[in-house]
Amino acid sequence: MDLLSVVSSLAWPIIAGLVIWRLLPTIKNVIGSRGFTVKIGSAELTVQEVSDKLLKTTADIQGKLASAGASEYSVMESRSPLPPLRRVLWVDDHPANNAYEAAQLQALGVDVVQVESTGQGIEALSTAAPPFDAVISDMARNENGSFHAEAGLELVREMRAGGRPVPVFIYASHQALARRSEILAAGGNGVTSSPTQLFALLRKVGEFPQEYTAD
Repeated sequence: MDLLSVVSSLAWPIIAGLVIWRLLPTIKNVIGSRGFTVKIGSAELTVQEVSDKLLKTTADIQGKLASAGASEYSVMESRSPLPPLRRVLWVDDHPANNAYEAAQLQALGVDVVQVESTGQGIEALSTAAPPFDAVISDMARNENGSFHAEAGLELVREMRAGGRPVPVFIYASHQALARRSEILAAGGNGVTSSPTQLFALLRKVGEFPQEYTAD
């Protein structure tokens, strides 16, 4: 693991902890509220407004960390400016597992389309207009009534066999990291179990349309 990955993996929990600490009074108000509004200073906010604010704050943190990582890679690789990252396809048989990450991407201006199987993913790639800029997939999935331990790897292989050059990243448990070399050899562009590293990988594909715009 390179120095940037180590720093990124350490930075996210530290910064997330600081955010939670700063917002702890608000979180306590939300938890203790028996209604749908929370009193914060002289303002009265709905629980949804508080939740949206927390989401935007963490999305902004993720975006800044990812941009810092991508900038470092750009310096090392002398890359030209990247286009916006506008659409991402997320393949996972349990979309709820990635709901927060997907919401963070949407808060950064990225359109996220979620499907639950390799077949649905390939169909979405074939019919997408405008096209997807990147694909995220879990590794193991229940598909068509059976368990596929290598569904993510199979998706990578099927995409490359079909001549689809869209960057694809495996976002799964630590067990998938042991298959990194095999996934990369099949045409995958990255493997991670860290949300911060996932955002950094995506940021190497394109800029988040609404970077640094969280209120």
